[in-house]
Amino acid sequence: MHERQLFDVEGDSAEMHETGPVGPVSRVRLVIAYDGTDFRGLAPNPGVRTVVGEIRQVFAAAVGFEPDIVMSGRTDAGVHAAHQVLSLDLPADYVAGETDLERVQRMLNARLGPEIVTSAVELAPADFSARFDATGRSYRYQITNQPSADPIAARYAWHVAEPLDLALMRLACDPIIGEHDFSSFCRRPKVSPGDEPLSLVRRVELASWAEVGEGRLEFRISGSAFCHQMVRSLVGFHVAVGRGKRTAGEILGVLRARDRQLAEQPAPPHGLHLVDVQY
Repeated sequence: MHERQLFDVEGDSAEMHETGPVGPVSRVRLVIAYDGTDFRGLAPNPGVRTVVGEIRQVFAAAVGFEPDIVMSGRTDAGVHAAHQVLSLDLPADYVAGETDLERVQRMLNARLGPEIVTSAVELAPADFSARFDATGRSYRYQITNQPSADPIAARYAWHVAEPLDLALMRLACDPIIGEHDFSSFCRRPKVSPGDEPLSLVRRVELASWAEVGEGRLEFRISGSAFCHQMVRSLVGFHVAVGRGKRTAGEILGVLRARDRQLAEQPAPPHGLHLVDVQY
């Protein structure tokens, strides 16, 4: 029996709301998946609906405060995730045993599913960070390449009616593998006046295109980390190559130029999926 009234699947919300935890805390690791269509991204953002914002509200009703949640990586509005990792601190008595962790998972899924589904709730070392302990991330981008749109796939894949040359798009993959400054393919982060610009050097371990079904193309990319809009910008350029608008050989020059004006428009967000985070 917990010392305070806590929120369970069938219970009521805690009567008191606090600014933070009182007493000992435990670090918890969450693994979640979500359909990003109706969210304005992953990270909390006042006045709009976000994935972590919704999770924080559920915990506020349960433990009396909104916990700070660390994300393995942010996703933009409309982007989906099959495997996103979060870390947060909760009162130690609330997550003391395996039964408590299972109860937390049931609570989250009952309140947030099927838009947000929690597949794991685990105790983690006190210094675990979902962001800084991650060693790699993997994404996929889906395209339906056929004359008519597929209504079933419309929320999760970019419909490109014009035929794409998959062989040319594959040629555009090799130049981006390795460590590069991806300034041409990233939205530059804002910095305070006088601060040094943040590095946009990233290492890509794998990049490939495949036909995964009739009229269905998929881009897979893995690396240590990705900067804002990087994957979508690369896909936008590759699709321009597949249309014959750009050549595969141009991508290396665009990389070296470090000039975003030389790239193509980013692909729309709804085709992008975070598929794994490595630790």
